[in-house]
Amino acid sequence: MRIVVILTWLLILPVSALGQVADWKQVKDRVAGAIVHVRVVHETREYLKPYRQGDLKLRMGTGFFVSKGLLVTNQHVIEGARTIKVEGVGSKEKFAMRVAAEPSVRFDLALLEFVSDEERLRFEAVNGPIQPLEWGEWDAARPGAQVAVLGFGNSDQLVATQGIISNWEPRHDLFQRRLDHVTLIRTDAAVNPGNSGGPVVSDQGRVIGISARYGAGENIGLLIPFVTARQVVAVMRKEGRFVKTDPGLIAYNLNPVVRATLGLDPGQQGMVVSHVLPGSPADRAGLRQWDVLTSVDGYAIEHGEIRHEHIGKVPYWFVFNAAPEGARLALEVLRGSTHLYMQLNLTPVSMPRIWLPTEGEDYRAEWGFLGGLVITEVTRDLLEEIEEGGNWRWDLVNDAPRAGKLYVVANIEPGTQAMAYQEYGLDMLQLRVLAIDGVPLEGALSDRLDALYHAVEEGSAPEVVTVDLEKHISIRLDTARLAADMQALEDRYPAIARKAPRPAQTARGGWNRRAHQVSHRWLGASGGGKEGGRPVPGSRRESRSVSRTTGQSCGGALNDCAHGQPEQGSSTASQGRPTHARWPVGERFPGSGGAKP
Repeated sequence: MRIVVILTWLLILPVSALGQVADWKQVKDRVAGAIVHVRVVHETREYLKPYRQGDLKLRMGTGFFVSKGLLVTNQHVIEGARTIKVEGVGSKEKFAMRVAAEPSVRFDLALLEFVSDEERLRFEAVNGPIQPLEWGEWDAARPGAQVAVLGFGNSDQLVATQGIISNWEPRHDLFQRRLDHVTLIRTDAAVNPGNSGGPVVSDQGRVIGISARYGAGENIGLLIPFVTARQVVAVMRKEGRFVKTDPGLIAYNLNPVVRATLGLDPGQQGMVVSHVLPGSPADRAGLRQWDVLTSVDGYAIEHGEIRHEHIGKVPYWFVFNAAPEGARLALEVLRGSTHLYMQLNLTPVSMPRIWLPTEGEDYRAEWGFLGGLVITEVTRDLLEEIEEGGNWRWDLVNDAPRAGKLYVVANIEPGTQAMAYQEYGLDMLQLRVLAIDGVPLEGALSDRLDALYHAVEEGSAPEVVTVDLEKHISIRLDTARLAADMQALEDRYPAIARKAPRPAQTARGGWNRRAHQVSHRWLGASGGGKEGGRPVPGSRRESRSVSRTTGQSCGGALNDCAHGQPEQGSSTASQGRPTHARWPVGERFPGSGGAKP
């Protein structure tokens, strides 16, 4: 009878008597001043016709302040941005921001700042003083802890959804540019479109994670953990970019077969090293193929996982996730029957590309134009666009080389030599381009076309250019007609050509650009925000440009110099877009080799 009474008393006891329950409305009100609605005008891309200027469209997300003037959001929110503006919670007034550091595609994080101190002061005059959010702590990030997702998910108002941390789980997809081999927080709180980049806070109002993905399943949202975001943001603030460190090794879990072949005990745990990248931190530490990695930074490895003291089991590479450059990690290694102890000093590593690239701010596909053939580098985006058009070329994945690139005929322009072949029944669309003038085309398309066009201008080019395609197809192009083929493209798409005085025509029909010191290379492709190459759009280091619509001087492509620029659905030429010379042979800037932050 006494037990029944106690149970009844517990059922009717107010929840507050059992423990303190978070007042989520109060938490939301307390942190609202640090959260903004991010509105980005970005340019779309058409991969089969890379020379066409895309439409401008509006993308929205969420961001939050980590200092008086610095804002954190997702990289995918601001990717391809022409303008970035934010709205505070208290007003629909918009304020211009720009990229403050090179965004990290790998961790899907970007750091923004106001375009000027005057703009920040104007923001505070309208929305009140900025109260930056603080990063959370391990105790509030354990599985089962309560959190609230804050942002502008499917709404123009700040909304909150509440749930718990379900787990910390690995995400590894070698075919993705973002969040590959990154441990994310899984929550059952709703994460909706528009939440991206927004904070997920504890009952103390501290940032436990950043909304990164939605729609992974019913009541499943994925968050970038505070420990990862904190480290990445700190390095971005200090260095202007986050360089991803990597041990430079490929390893897989031990199994009965490999244990037997290596002469190991049946119960031996660890990761067997399959490959060590030459010159990598793992190589310098002394790791070799067929070594067995048994411990990382004091954590024993069992079935590819370590047991973290706060969050439980996570993949062993969690230790490497956001370790800063120069971090020293202790390794325990089994080589045969010998136990070895090594120190691994983490440094930036460019791991070799093992699959077709995906286009983005960190990678722009190379393309060129030859006799009416639009020759484009094969990327996942291109194959997806081909599939959406009713065709299928995913077989090209099997041809992807470890080094080098694949190219296909993405389009054929009317009124050109190549179109004559097409009109008479030779279908060349989406066929792989194997060689130009007998030399295999495995990369550096821009350099190849540069050399060819230079020879045309100098009068030293052969009279006929041969292009070899798959299916044992070869075509011949009259060199003297290449300039006319280019003119056909320019007539249809004037935006790709620089409207400069036309150079004198040579006897062979080419254009003698040297008389005017005009290069056929892309212009606007050197200097600026990225080391040795194209500026990061909207960065403080981007060179000034002039608006085509207003003639007004701009401080950068993201600074919205026109103020009256349409925000959605506009196809107006963007202000900072580089003008190009007459031979478009592909964009050339750091990142085209696939390096990722």
